[in-house]
Amino acid sequence: MKVICYRNTKITLPNWIPNSRLNEECPLGFAYENGDFYVHMYGRGEGLYTISPGLTVTEGKKEETSLTQWVVNRFGAKDIQPMYEDVGVAHPSIWRPGLYTYDELQQGLKYTSFEKEDEDQALFLLFQKLIDIFSYIEPVECNLSCYGHRLRELIILASTEFENQCRHLLRANQIHPQGRDYASKDFIKLNIPAHLTEYEVKFKPYADLHSFKPFEGWNENQSTKSLTWYDKYNHVKHDRGNGFEDASLETALNAISANIILYAVRFGPYLLFNFPSVLSSYFNQYVSLSLVNPDIRSFYIPKVKTVNNMRKDYFTCDALDAGLIEPWKVLPIHIS
Repeated sequence: MKVICYRNTKITLPNWIPNSRLNEECPLGFAYENGDFYVHMYGRGEGLYTISPGLTVTEGKKEETSLTQWVVNRFGAKDIQPMYEDVGVAHPSIWRPGLYTYDELQQGLKYTSFEKEDEDQALFLLFQKLIDIFSYIEPVECNLSCYGHRLRELIILASTEFENQCRHLLRANQIHPQGRDYASKDFIKLNIPAHLTEYEVKFKPYADLHSFKPFEGWNENQSTKSLTWYDKYNHVKHDRGNGFEDASLETALNAISANIILYAVRFGPYLLFNFPSVLSSYFNQYVSLSLVNPDIRSFYIPKVKTVNNMRKDYFTCDALDAGLIEPWKVLPIHIS
């Protein structure tokens, strides 16, 4: 069941309290046909680009009107494009906007509570070590080149945890190593399907510190060297005498940022900020995570249950609250 995405330019919501800023707050639209119905959902255009099944519009299909015509007539749709995935399809351990509640994150990403708690602990310990270093080195631009033994230790821990996370994502999607064990030539296979370059990490309390996009520039031709902070990790791990200055605050911040991103990819970003845990309290204080110019065609679109006795007039409902969202169909990613 194919989905289209577009930009909304007008508000014509039935049975809903008027909101003159809806097109500003939720400028994205996603629609598909399901049985005898058209279905539309709104999506935010910044931050984590959340899709809102709580604001679902349905209408009975008319023979003379195509889905494209419907979204143009009802929402003033512009820049209409086909989505990559069918409605209701997600990939294991690869989060995209469209998965939101705790239950659907766990079902759609196929993880267990134990796996999440184990990774919570690993990330929490890394972050504790980073905050401790902030007590000695102020995280500002002029200090990013500072290096030392504590930073080297943190970089090694964070980089090996990055490798561990990559191995899990690859195994979850049935992608096997090219050699006896996974290496950077395997890890790079995650870059495009997991959209790693879209993520940006900011350390909120420190205004004089640039944001971090640790996967920017990563490419298959130089799967290790093009991941600069990871290449520096190899220097400080295997040849400290000649590469000690690579054990810098900037390398550590990139390694930590990479782990934050992979956690968000594996479990969804909301668990870092909206979950009652010590890890979440740390992240709310220190970190913001966002998507920058994401490919909206890659988002996951919830499938709404439609039956013939549903209202066929132009109608707005909270499909999530009404329990109308079907379970996700979880399929491994395809890598050519």
